[in-house]
Amino acid sequence: MPLIKDMEDVKEFIKSTSERTAVYVGCDSRQVRDKTVFVTVVVVHIDSCRGAKIFWRTERVKRIRSLRQRLMEEVSRAVFMALEISEVIGNRPFEVHLDINPNPEHNSSVILKEAIGYVLAQGLKPVVKPRSIAATTVADYITGMASLV
Repeated sequence: MPLIKDMEDVKEFIKSTSERTAVYVGCDSRQVRDKTVFVTVVVVHIDSCRGAKIFWRTERVKRIRSLRQRLMEEVSRAVFMALEISEVIGNRPFEVHLDINPNPEHNSSVILKEAIGYVLAQGLKPVVKPRSIAATTVADYITGMASLV
């Protein structure tokens, strides 16, 4: 899993894949002491069935206390990265995965409509739990590793 140092590397890899290859972008965060750690990922699902290559970026900022603000920051970071690579997507399946549970019993549901609207307004396709694996599985796993450092 390469750490993103240059978005051109991600774009070149995507361009080298077939049009059947799906691309998912997601972000997750974790509170670690006085910091909030964000991990934004690009999952390139080869031919949509043959494994994946994962690119990721980690960023630490001053602790964000508001859940709403932190979740919208995750959405914003995922959208920003999706827009950065959108020029090379072509006809490939392309989704922005959000770490938001639509079930009202979960705290993240408070920003569901706002987050989906924001992603759609950028011309992108939003996906929420349980299908949002780039955010809820991949970015979550890397966030866990990054918070140990």
